[in-house]
Amino acid sequence: MKRLWLLVGLTFLLFLSAGCKSSDLATKQGEQEISDSPFISQTPLSGNSIQPSPYPEAEKTVEATSLSSSQPYPEAIDETAKATSSEAVSTASPTPVDLAMRATNPDQFVLASGGYQLVEFFAFWCPTCRSMAPVLKKLENQFAGKVQFIYLDIDDPKTNPYKQSLGYLYQPHFFLIDGQGNIIKQWVGYVEEEELTAVLGSLQ
Repeated sequence: MKRLWLLVGLTFLLFLSAGCKSSDLATKQGEQEISDSPFISQTPLSGNSIQPSPYPEAEKTVEATSLSSSQPYPEAIDETAKATSSEAVSTASPTPVDLAMRATNPDQFVLASGGYQLVEFFAFWCPTCRSMAPVLKKLENQFAGKVQFIYLDIDDPKTNPYKQSLGYLYQPHFFLIDGQGNIIKQWVGYVEEEELTAVLGSLQ
């Protein structure tokens, strides 16, 4: 009986030994097949090695495209700057003219002064009055000694009596009066320089 069990044990050990050898042999054969594969590199890779790209031309194209899209063309920048500068010049307002507006002291104004007077009722904030100022200044120099120019500010309360006596309507309102204070001619609003020159030049 003991011999039978001993025989069974030896048989089992032989079977296990044969199985392990078969497994080792299969493992070695698999490793050999992998190492012999043409798709596996036999050169070990190091941490600092850099493999060259298989598509160098494609990388150059991508790099050139990114640079061209991130950096605008100088010609385009110059043209844009010129256009902006041109628009700024075309929309710029003209240089304002010195209008030399001034008001006469109402206390020094005499309606019947014995000579011709051109009286203007104006306001410093009135655009039409400002545009008339250089015209009146020129005429005042032209007819000096013949016509006295009077400028009454409508915002000054002292001018109210003259507004009523002359019939002021709206600024600018011009009255040409004789030496006795009579109204010869009047204008409301902007008056052309030629018309004023003709009327004042006809005075005797």
